[in-house]
Amino acid sequence: MKRLFAIITLLTCILCSQVKAEEAHIWHLNKQTGLSSNHVTALEQDHHGYIWVGTDKGLNRVDGHEIFNWDSPKHPLHDLPIRGLETDKKNNCLWIFGPKGLAGCILFENNQFISHTHEKGDSLFKYHHKGKLYTWQYGHGARCNRIRLNKEEFETTYFPHEVVAIRTDEEGNDWLLTKRGLYLNGFEEKLPSSEDVKHITTYLNLCVALTPNEIIIYNHSRRIARRTSIPEKYHIKQCTDIAAWGEQLLIFTSERTLVYHILNETFTTPSNVQLKEGRIFSHDDEHLYVYEDKGKFLRFGNDNTIQSWQLKQVGTTDQEASRLPLHIVWNTHTEAFAIHGNGLYLRDLTTGKVTHYRKGDANDFIRDNHIDALLADHTGCLWIGTHLSGLTCLIPNIHTEETDSLTTRQTTPRPHITYITIDGENSLISANKMTLPYTHNNVEWHFSCLDYARTDETTYQYYLAGHDSTWQVSTYNHKATYKNLQPGLYTFHVKASLDGQHWGSEETHTIVICEPWWTQWPAMLAILALFGVMGLVLYLIMYRMVRPNMAMASKEETSTPISTNADITTQEEEVVVVVAQDETPALPALTAKDQRFKELLDNLLAEHIEDADFTVEAFAACVNLKRTQFYTKVKQVTGISPIELLRKAHMEHAAKLLRDTDMNIDDVRIRCGFSNSTTFYNYFKQHFGQTPRQYRQNCLVK
Repeated sequence: MKRLFAIITLLTCILCSQVKAEEAHIWHLNKQTGLSSNHVTALEQDHHGYIWVGTDKGLNRVDGHEIFNWDSPKHPLHDLPIRGLETDKKNNCLWIFGPKGLAGCILFENNQFISHTHEKGDSLFKYHHKGKLYTWQYGHGARCNRIRLNKEEFETTYFPHEVVAIRTDEEGNDWLLTKRGLYLNGFEEKLPSSEDVKHITTYLNLCVALTPNEIIIYNHSRRIARRTSIPEKYHIKQCTDIAAWGEQLLIFTSERTLVYHILNETFTTPSNVQLKEGRIFSHDDEHLYVYEDKGKFLRFGNDNTIQSWQLKQVGTTDQEASRLPLHIVWNTHTEAFAIHGNGLYLRDLTTGKVTHYRKGDANDFIRDNHIDALLADHTGCLWIGTHLSGLTCLIPNIHTEETDSLTTRQTTPRPHITYITIDGENSLISANKMTLPYTHNNVEWHFSCLDYARTDETTYQYYLAGHDSTWQVSTYNHKATYKNLQPGLYTFHVKASLDGQHWGSEETHTIVICEPWWTQWPAMLAILALFGVMGLVLYLIMYRMVRPNMAMASKEETSTPISTNADITTQEEEVVVVVAQDETPALPALTAKDQRFKELLDNLLAEHIEDADFTVEAFAACVNLKRTQFYTKVKQVTGISPIELLRKAHMEHAAKLLRDTDMNIDDVRIRCGFSNSTTFYNYFKQHFGQTPRQYRQNCLVK
């Protein structure tokens, strides 16, 4: 019984000590849930509300439902070890720092990544001026580079000296402390008496510099405005850090904390300050936080208040103890601290009570004591990036009066279209209107209200204009899928509600799925042009080359008498009927060139009239023309084909021999190139209307 009572008492004490745990929900994100790595190195929130998570294996973006990262091996952000993230309000972008300095930035307007391809650096400084972020980083040869973004392009200015510290005053002047001295804006001459300066800070538009023996104040005209010697009793042997706190300069040394009053030039050592080797690790418009090893803290307020406290001391290695704590104001009543290796500390700003959370506690807040990043978002959630266990989000109880006072909760939230999936490939939206080819017609829109404290309570309605006729049924689902969309214009609409009755403003996104290329007018014109060219080529082949040969062959087939003699030669098979002389068509007047060609034909016929091997091919070869060209030219000049011209010449030569000599008819036939007497007789009779014998007798009578 006693043992049971003891157990109940112990459980009651544990539950009472974990009141804070019951007031928050926990959301763990790690590699299994889509994070690129379990080692979180940086956290940042942009003006839309997205949480950007840097890891040692790339960049991630959290929208409350899903994690988007760049998983394509070709993308510069894939597997890039992230060392820092910074939002730039002026340029509306996110600066990304890798292991060698600035890696590039993402423009929020179109989600475009601009890679920084200039010289890499080993160390970096970041500062803001009027909402615009600049960065300085070391290059080769200890050279320092100033980099800024101008019209979506990086501009780099080089400074030849090794820079130790950079501070920017309220007017945007850059004060650079180098190992050679102090410079203004980095590009002008060295400021006087600055060789011994060890630390600098800014006050209004002035630079306050610390040397071992004096404090020098420089104005923006590069002149010394004031020099104050440090009293001998406050002589500084070793200074760890300095900072301007209101109108006072805090100097942390190995022996004491020294306060220099800038206006009246006096020194004091406040008795309620217990830190000696203080290091400034966090500041805002109202407070300055200073840390000393072993869990000692100081907070300086603008109202001249100083608070000090000791966090629970937990054993750490020397390397972990040398790292400065992380600090964030979670809400109006709570601030969070993380000392590397010691877990999470939540401090009540009203009572000063500190609650320590570590790995293995019953609340399961912390799964890794090594915390590398802290962030409080606009919805009141606390994000904790660990070294080995991924990211943890502490979501406050939204029904408590405390969290309701943090931010005004709208009953009609506005959703954001976070990214789009096209045929299984995720992509951030680069424009309000996207054009897709007809083959990419499977589209999925992802959306979220970016209210991490009320993610589970938000419902959505959506419809796709051009596809849906009305709004879809209200759902908790945060994505809408459409498959096999036909070519056309589509506009996606989505709205959100917390109670299912009051709906907020709509978010829209338009896509255009193009028609297949062969149905578009340029392709149609190209196809018509192709068919036109093919038709023209076919016309040239048919009417300029094939048709004349076909006509010639047709005439030969219809005009040549059938012969049964087996020794008719190939030349004789191609013979066409020679028309009578009086049937030769009238020709137009010949040009001088055509007349010369006709004379050449006559000369060749006279020269080879008794040559049995003088065929049409040999005839064409004598004038260096192809058979088809020769046929066209002869037809144009003489009005008859080459075969007809050759046969006509043979018949006229045969008639001359019969008329002028007493040569035997068979000898005449042979000399005219005919090997068959029947063929010779038929052709002669068709040409002269009488047989060779009758022709000779008629000539003798005359």
